[in-house]
Amino acid sequence: MPQEETHGTYGYRWVVLAAYMVVAALTQLMWLNYAPITSQTQNLMGVSEFKVVLLATMFPLVYIPVSIPAGMIIDRKGYRYAVMIGAVLMAAFSFLRLASGNYALVLIGMIGISIGQPFVLNSITKLVSTWFSTDESALATGLGTLSLFVGMIIALAVTPPLLKALGENELGSLRWVVLIYSLAAVAGLIIFALLAKARPPKPPKRTEHEIAGEEVTIRWSSFRSIFALHNFRILCVIILIGNGAFVGLMQLIEKIMQPKGITSGTAGNIGAVIVIAGVAGCIVLPSISDKIMRRKPFVLLAAAAAVPTILLIGGLKSTALIFVIGGLLGFFLLSALPVVLAFAEETTGAALTGMATSIMLLLGNAGGVVVTLIMEAIKGATGGESGSFFWAMLFLAVLFAAGFLVALRLREQPPISVTGGG
Repeated sequence: MPQEETHGTYGYRWVVLAAYMVVAALTQLMWLNYAPITSQTQNLMGVSEFKVVLLATMFPLVYIPVSIPAGMIIDRKGYRYAVMIGAVLMAAFSFLRLASGNYALVLIGMIGISIGQPFVLNSITKLVSTWFSTDESALATGLGTLSLFVGMIIALAVTPPLLKALGENELGSLRWVVLIYSLAAVAGLIIFALLAKARPPKPPKRTEHEIAGEEVTIRWSSFRSIFALHNFRILCVIILIGNGAFVGLMQLIEKIMQPKGITSGTAGNIGAVIVIAGVAGCIVLPSISDKIMRRKPFVLLAAAAAVPTILLIGGLKSTALIFVIGGLLGFFLLSALPVVLAFAEETTGAALTGMATSIMLLLGNAGGVVVTLIMEAIKGATGGESGSFFWAMLFLAVLFAAGFLVALRLREQPPISVTGGG
């Protein structure tokens, strides 16, 4: 049959995806390298808490200016070329952080790694459109997204005991932690370079037009083509709200739980449960979305589930109940990210999926910064002596309610393709 001659499905696609997942997980490990050991790092480096927090904050800040250029390179050169840039930057700059006694070098190292991050994360939809058929898009994107959460969990769970095992009162122990992670980055680079092929012999069956290769012309005018698409504009608003609210919640989880009498350790565990439940959600719900080839219901489900769960987390004082509700929130909310990214890729077409993903993740990172600041401001204005975040959590619930109303305007329709020119 003609279709069998022009399209192909290869088992090797899972090897390519696995190689990508290793590199993607490592970017998150690098991002949160110092986050769970802030006080120890502060003492060992002899710097202020702000300077240690700044090491992690550089990642969302750098993401904003780098994201769009990274997307253009992804669409011009393909996912493999872009991920290699990110992996090389991560591996090279990671070793600068071995100078643990020199904060300036450590900061430069983190900035270098953060420049590489958008090249890796923004490549997921390009990889999926290159290797996977449309009926596997959400699942494959979900697995790629899952790797990010795995990297976060490893960073938060492994770093403190690793530092302690190496002797947390000595500066040398911090260097050993950095060295171990740096060697892991080199290993990830080698794995990806050896296993990740640029494209299969025959492209998979897609509902968009042909998969774009290096010959596609990507211009700044492509923005006009992308934003002319109704669904894409709606999805941008949704990821701005959803990712912004999630980042705000996770960054302030310790402060949100403190007035309830919940310790910082337990608050961290609550955050971990949210992420772990999200990992499960990223496998289950996107696969169902692929099976029935519907995206909109799962976006609506995430927003609808977030409203009551956020309110309950803000109002409840029972630690056990908060763990349960947090798990439900993570399962439904985090699973929406791969569905939204797959929806966007099917809306814009494969030719501009790198740029589309870059725009969306840029907005998601910007939303995280803005929502976190607003939550802090609301808490400052309403928290009083108790330091309660209830009104800030109510603000998040209102955001998700608004997101649900916006998502109602999504049109479940056959995806279309736009051209890169203009």
